[in-house]
Amino acid sequence: MHDVAIIGAGPGGSATAHYLAQRGLRVLLLDKAKFPRDKTCGDGLTPRAVAVLQDMGLVDDLKRVGHVIKRFEVFAPNRNSTRDVIAVQDGLPDFSLVVPRLLLDDRIRQRAVDSGAAFWPDAHVLDVKQGNGTQHVEIKVERDGKAEAHQARMAVIATGANTRLLMHTGILKRQPNVLVASRAYFEGVRGLSDIWTLRFDDVPMPGYGWVFPTGAETANIGVGYFKEGRNASAAEPFKRFIASPPLREMLTQARQAGPVRGYPLRDDFLASPAYAERVLIVGEAAGLVNPLTGEGIDYALESGRMAAQHLAGMFEHDDFSAQRHQAYDAALREHFAPLFEFCIKVRQWCLRPFVLNALVSVANRRDDLRSRLVSVVLGGAPVKGKLTAGRVARALLNR
Repeated sequence: MHDVAIIGAGPGGSATAHYLAQRGLRVLLLDKAKFPRDKTCGDGLTPRAVAVLQDMGLVDDLKRVGHVIKRFEVFAPNRNSTRDVIAVQDGLPDFSLVVPRLLLDDRIRQRAVDSGAAFWPDAHVLDVKQGNGTQHVEIKVERDGKAEAHQARMAVIATGANTRLLMHTGILKRQPNVLVASRAYFEGVRGLSDIWTLRFDDVPMPGYGWVFPTGAETANIGVGYFKEGRNASAAEPFKRFIASPPLREMLTQARQAGPVRGYPLRDDFLASPAYAERVLIVGEAAGLVNPLTGEGIDYALESGRMAAQHLAGMFEHDDFSAQRHQAYDAALREHFAPLFEFCIKVRQWCLRPFVLNALVSVANRRDDLRSRLVSVVLGGAPVKGKLTAGRVARALLNR
């Protein structure tokens, strides 16, 4: 029997496995895919993500295979722009990274294995039977066409936006609404440097487009569209975005490398369960995707580290009570809820053309607002407590 079985070897699951294995726990990491495997994403790693990856000892390697980002640029709907450096805030690194998920996820998974976790690829988890008063969970897995049952004292679900297992086990009671995005890789892109670009021009509102360099002339380009609903798609917004004058100029001599891929995003953390009996949930499986930007890798890594810390405490004290599970949930809420509440309010209030036009215009005259905008986009939450449009405005304007 393993101490902890982790379902899903993306950033959240693999980070959890690494931190648990480092503490000497017997960890089994399962994934339905064989690695390396691609994952459709924007590929951006905010300073929050970089901080956890530094703690895991991975950043030097990721710098070699990724692209270092030192500046951030935002284009308003009227195509005016503001730009700022990524400054050190709250002890975080002063840079971001863009690393294709094909490389990133495999590096983090291998780090978990190097730390002592066992990894089973091609493992399709069919069911997780929770404790029901027993001292373990039973994991039903299909491998090589055969169904197997394995026991662990605790389980971690890190299955991203895929809700099948959560719905099957009854942990998630109903399908959440999802946000949607589409992206493609391009080669031979003009004008790239060390800048992340977010564009609110030539995209439907509420939504945004991005250009994230993966190299000197290569980029991940995509569109996120905040149109909730199971039939929503960002395919048409993506086509319109890359056909816009600014993108046409960048892509004049470029070649699309691979297909356009769409993917859902779960940002329902405020209403999503983070635990069940003998089960903790991390990353996007707990709805941890930024409601404003669609970023989720940083929160997956952070929640994975937090889950490992709480699980280690459970094993240390041989205490797997409901109170221990609730303590993990409370820690997640304390850490992430103010950010989510703030970003949802900003999305409701700010993702309108006239507001964004005004903010970018003022930001070009005020260094403090420009830095604040970059902080918000990278996951900062400058307001806590009950939020109103006025408080959000004062926070952004630092008044």
